[in-house]
Amino acid sequence: MTHANQSISYDQPTYPDLGRIYPGDYYPDLPVDDYICRTNPLPQGPAVFDIRDFGAVAEPGRLNTEAFQQAADAAKDCGGGVILVSGGTYRLGTVWIPSHTTLFIAPDACLEASRNADLLLDQNPHHHQKYGTESVEGAFIRVRGAEDVVITGGGRISGSGEWYVYEPRELPALHPFDLTMLPRRDQAARINSVPDTVRYYYRQRIRYAEDKYQEGRPNLRRPSYMVWVEDSCQVRLENIILHDAMCWTLNVDCCQDVIIRNLVIDDNRHVANTDGIDITGSSHVTIEHCFISCADDGICLKNPVHTGRAMRDIQIRDCKVLSVMNAFKIGTGTRHDISQVRVSNCDFYLPDIYPGGVSGISIESCDGSHITDIILEDIRMDQVQCPIYLLLNRRNEAGDPYTDTPGVNAYWGGSVMDITLRHITAENVELPCLVTGFVSQTESGQPVRQAIQHVCLEDIEIRYRDNQEKIYLPQQFDEFLTDYPESNAHGDVDACGFWFRHADGLRLKQIRIKPRQVNTRPLLTFYDVNQVQVSEVTTLA
Repeated sequence: MTHANQSISYDQPTYPDLGRIYPGDYYPDLPVDDYICRTNPLPQGPAVFDIRDFGAVAEPGRLNTEAFQQAADAAKDCGGGVILVSGGTYRLGTVWIPSHTTLFIAPDACLEASRNADLLLDQNPHHHQKYGTESVEGAFIRVRGAEDVVITGGGRISGSGEWYVYEPRELPALHPFDLTMLPRRDQAARINSVPDTVRYYYRQRIRYAEDKYQEGRPNLRRPSYMVWVEDSCQVRLENIILHDAMCWTLNVDCCQDVIIRNLVIDDNRHVANTDGIDITGSSHVTIEHCFISCADDGICLKNPVHTGRAMRDIQIRDCKVLSVMNAFKIGTGTRHDISQVRVSNCDFYLPDIYPGGVSGISIESCDGSHITDIILEDIRMDQVQCPIYLLLNRRNEAGDPYTDTPGVNAYWGGSVMDITLRHITAENVELPCLVTGFVSQTESGQPVRQAIQHVCLEDIEIRYRDNQEKIYLPQQFDEFLTDYPESNAHGDVDACGFWFRHADGLRLKQIRIKPRQVNTRPLLTFYDVNQVQVSEVTTLA
C-alpha cells in the first residue's frame, strides 16, 4: 500500500554549521560482531507493516516521519504487529511505538534523527516533566504507557548528536598527560577551568549545548533523549545499535519488567550528557551483554523527584563500558529509594582517549534516597581515574524545607548502607577512592552526623599509572555538604588508596595497592569512622 498523497519534505538543520567529527570522538574498535546478530529473522505470526509501504523513502535528507507513524498506527489499530525498517537510512522527527509491537530495524537499515530541533522537541509544555530543575523536552524514539514492546533487528538508531552541541574548545586528547592534578576546593567557583587539572583536560574537550564559559552564545535547543521508554512494562531492547545520541541515549523511566540485551551504544564521546543507559525509577530490570561507549555515565541508576516511587531489583552483568565520566553510577538524581542492585562480570575502561574515565563505580545519595543492598563483584577497570566513589550529602535538589529533625524529610539527605564491592581490579588509576558521609549542625546548633554504613571491600587491587602528581592538602577537608557530587571535585585527600570519613561498619579484606613511585601518602586514612575491621592490606612493589 503506497500513500502517494503524502507531502515530500526535506530536513532543515536548526544549526547547519555544526556536525563535525574529529579523531577520538568515536571508539575505533567497536566490537559489533560480538554483540549484534545480522541474521535474526522477522518475528513469525504478527502482521508486518513495512514503512516503505506507507511512503517511506531512503533518500538522504528526506523526512519520513509521517510514513513511519502511519505504519506504527496501523500496527496499533490491528492490536499490534511488526514495524519493519529495511533498505537504507530514514530520517525522522519524533515517532511513537505502541503496545504489542516490535520495531524491527534490519541490519541494512537505520532510523536517523532529524537535525531540526522543532521536529524532536515536545511543543506542548504540559508534557514536560521535571528532573529537579531540569526540564525534559522531547525525544526521538518514544514509548509511553505501553506494554509488550520490542526494539530489535540488528540495525541502527542514530541521533545526529553533533548537530545539537557547540564545537569543543580543544580536540580529543589521543596521548596521556604527564601530570595528574586536581583543582583545589578553594577553586570550586572555576573548577572546570583550572589549567593542567584532570577536570580541565576533559571538560575543555566536551561539546556543550549551553554557554558553559559565558561567551555570550545562546543555549542550543536539543531533545533530552534519543530513546525514551516511560511508564511501560514488558519491554525488551536487544540486538540493536544506538549511535550518536544528542543527549541521554536510552532512558527507561518509571517502567518495570525490562530486558536490555546484546545492545551496542556508540556515541560521540565528547557530546555532553550522552549517558549510555539510564534506569530511572524503574524496577525488575536486566541489562546483560551490552557494549557501551559514551561521553557521560555509562550505566546510570537514578530516582529523582518526579518518579514518586522506590526502585529495586536491577541486574547488570557481562557488560563492557567505555565512559568519559562514570562507568557505573547510582545518582545524581536521588530523591526516592534504590535497592537490590547486582552488578557482575563487567569491564570499565577508556583505552584510547585521555585523561581516562572519571570513575569506575560511583554510588551517591544527595537528594534523600536511601540506597541499600548493593553488590558489585568481578569488575575489571583500566584507565579509570578513581575506581570507587561512595558519597552521602544533602544537595536537596527537590528543595525540601528545613527541619531541625533529620529523617523527617529529605533536607538532611538519605542514606548509603549495605554496600559490598569485591573481586575488583583497577589498572592505570590516577586518584584515590573516596568513601564519605557528612557532619553538620542544625540552626539551633545541634550536631547532625550522616554516616555511610556497612560497607564491605574485599579482594580489591589498585595499580596507579606511574606518572607525576601534584598534591595540595588543605588544613581542613571540606564537608562537601550541598555540592554536585563528583570524585574529582573534592580536592586532594591524605590517602593514595582509600580515604574514609563519617562511616560506620567498614570491613576491608585483601586490599592491594601499588602507588606511584613519587607517592608520599599512606594507603588508608580514616576520619570519624567506627566499627572498622581491616585485614590483609598490602603495598604492591
